[in-house]
Amino acid sequence: MVVTEEKKPVPVTEKPVDAKPAYVQMRTKFEAYTGDEPYLFISYSHRDTAKVYPILDALYDKKYRMWYDESCETGNDFRDELRVRIKNCEAVILFVSEASMLSPFCGMEIIVAREYGKRLYPIYLDGVEVPPSFQILLANTHHGVADNMEKLVRSMVRDLPAAAMDRLTIENTTLKKCEDNGRSIVVDEGIKDICAEAFKNRRALHTIKLPESLENIGFESFRGCTSLESMEIPENTIRIGESAFRDCTNMRSLNIKNNCIKIGERAFENCALLSEVKLPEGLTEIYGGVFNSCKSLHSIKLPKNLTIMGESAFSDCIALESVDIPESTTKIDDLAFNGCVSLTKIEFHEGLKKIGKSAFKNCRVLHTIELPSSVTNISNAPFRGCEALKTIKVHPKNKYYKSEPNKREGSDHVLFNKNKSVIIAYPASSREVQYDIPDSVMLISDWAFCECKKLNRITIPDSVHEIGEGAFCNCALLDEVEIPDSVERIDDCAFRGCTNLEKVVIPDSVKELGWGIFDGCETKVTVYCEEGSLVQEYCRRNGIREARISEKDN
Repeated sequence: MVVTEEKKPVPVTEKPVDAKPAYVQMRTKFEAYTGDEPYLFISYSHRDTAKVYPILDALYDKKYRMWYDESCETGNDFRDELRVRIKNCEAVILFVSEASMLSPFCGMEIIVAREYGKRLYPIYLDGVEVPPSFQILLANTHHGVADNMEKLVRSMVRDLPAAAMDRLTIENTTLKKCEDNGRSIVVDEGIKDICAEAFKNRRALHTIKLPESLENIGFESFRGCTSLESMEIPENTIRIGESAFRDCTNMRSLNIKNNCIKIGERAFENCALLSEVKLPEGLTEIYGGVFNSCKSLHSIKLPKNLTIMGESAFSDCIALESVDIPESTTKIDDLAFNGCVSLTKIEFHEGLKKIGKSAFKNCRVLHTIELPSSVTNISNAPFRGCEALKTIKVHPKNKYYKSEPNKREGSDHVLFNKNKSVIIAYPASSREVQYDIPDSVMLISDWAFCECKKLNRITIPDSVHEIGEGAFCNCALLDEVEIPDSVERIDDCAFRGCTNLEKVVIPDSVKELGWGIFDGCETKVTVYCEEGSLVQEYCRRNGIREARISEKDN
């Protein structure tokens, strides 16, 4: 409390003691709060100032507003002022000691605090035994012990009411930091920037209202606010930084208003309960990982002006059921919908040019893909792990890709480049048990036949030079393969998980062998190869049973 003109500047003790008691020289670094905002009432004995004031200074550094008496006034008028201060406070911090338990003022303050229903936060300064008359009043209260300053302050910041704090550190128009354990915050108008990590890990924060003046939300500014329930980004906000709302696991709704906003990578990653997203129609790019692992997102309306969908933009959105790619979209980047295990329908439009690597990896219930004529670039393994995929149709006017009819089912389903020199994807859910790769094919792309669980036999023509990574991974019924003399390279994991594979013939034309080619089938498979060949050395080094090619028909 600020000393008034009527008060003597030199404090006196509650009982006559030495003329110059030790606490006379003690001062806090702040004046007692006298404004209208919520504050903490400090109840203590002036004999304990040497212990009390450093704790008050530490709480002041944490932005708490506090009223305390430093004048030791007496009389009915002062008692009345104490009652008013207690009535208007947010809570009472009570320093419990031998001196305070003997002080009539402290006793009165405890009783008045209980009369007004104020929360008490006792801090025990010594081993005093609390009088029976106060024991019931102090029962079931938050409390601390003043034997470890750092630990005490940390626990007090956790438990004290946040309303009593000057919650935000602001410089000019920039919000620098939030020291807060409260549920709700309103950021004042005029703030233009929220700094990096300003609200990071404020786990008690449930709601926040951002000002219309806000222009920039910094890197990881709200990351880990695990109780934050919703977010509305104002119309003037032009940038959301990387990972700004990452790990806000309780956020359920999001509304972004600015058409020209830039949303940084992983901005809303792992917002596990996010189910309602409203994006501005003018948004042109969704950067990498923005909605990665938003596991409750069932559907999303993509902006009509969206041109680029970044890497892993919707990866592991396990509830996402359908997506309509806007006509303006030209690029779907690597892993964009990886792990969207509920995605049953994806609609492409003319204008799409590029589909990135593993863009739809492990979309396990996706059954039909129809690619427009505008597509010019499809990277490796676009549909890897799409177990239910039956049909891949390419528009007949596409100049770069084509699909070949399934002889048995009479529908387009196998994806090639235009001249059929590369087989890109064979639908995993095809009912064919045997497939003869066309003799125009020179490259079997990475993961091309991955998860084809009904495929029993595969014929590889002598036009093929290379078998890509994971090309036949998890073809569980495949039992025999003969590699032609034209093949020079077999990449990593080519036959991984082919648990029924018994016989593979590999000629000495193969000069490059990747790692883990036969992972999961090493104990069953026999590799037929030439004596002294690189293949023989590979088998011996990896503990794979090998035999001479000349014995393969025996």
